[in-house]
Amino acid sequence: MELHYAKLWFSFTLRHDVSDPYAFYATRADFESAFRAAVSCKRGDCAGCRRGDCAFSATFSQEIAQDPEAVRRHQKPPLPFIFDFPVLPPSPNRGRGCELALTLVGSSIQNLPAYLEAVRILIENKGGVLVAVAAESPGGARADYAGDGSFPLPLLGSLDPALTGPLPTETVALRLLTPLKLVREGRLLKAFTFADFARTLMRRVSSLAYHYEGAEPALDYRWLSGQSDAVDTVESDCRFVSWNGRPAGILGTARFAGDLEPFHLLLQLGTATHLGKGASFGYGCYRVEG
Repeated sequence: MELHYAKLWFSFTLRHDVSDPYAFYATRADFESAFRAAVSCKRGDCAGCRRGDCAFSATFSQEIAQDPEAVRRHQKPPLPFIFDFPVLPPSPNRGRGCELALTLVGSSIQNLPAYLEAVRILIENKGGVLVAVAAESPGGARADYAGDGSFPLPLLGSLDPALTGPLPTETVALRLLTPLKLVREGRLLKAFTFADFARTLMRRVSSLAYHYEGAEPALDYRWLSGQSDAVDTVESDCRFVSWNGRPAGILGTARFAGDLEPFHLLLQLGTATHLGKGASFGYGCYRVEG
């Protein structure tokens, strides 16, 4: 199973005090507005637009697949990018340095100039000043990226040395770094099993690969789903948290035991893609630990 992506790191400073530490997480509408500004679009929606090469449409107005089987498996295309946002330092924080990361999946990399400008606008609208941009290379090293989007980015993937380290076959811990929003029957789950996690991740990774790589991952969904039911939770300090008085999701670390080897590559890829509701905007970020 292969998934290609690129990752950029944006360093910025806060030009004035920002009191909300989670300001960047409530940002979908803000980023859409920034993206429209980046591509000089003054329309309120994409209906009737005749720009066939519009980066905004390719990003936010993806068409549902024509193949009914693909629709059953993948449903609506996910957004082709993933943010890693900072929790801002406590106020007063004027002049403090911060950074955010943006991962672009598959064909979305072709719209790099629009993303670069949109992120710059987003940072300014949130009270920051962009200082530098760096591109991540295989293995995790970063190099300054001073281009306008016309220069190619290092391509990362599931064979990235940073992802392919060995994991134990019988036990693994998942540390949730940002709130995980898993939804069932329209409600946020306040606890999760390995099966909940694995099935959501399978859908996300396979959908990203299908819509933005043009490839159907070689995953035996039914078999993996059955295998996930046999993995037990042996330890967990996970709890449901709220941010600014609003339900945010599940944070903490859960350790699982069972036959985990079939899930290793999927779990490692998920550290790049995140999972759950709001995954593109910083939620559902986790780390795999042995």
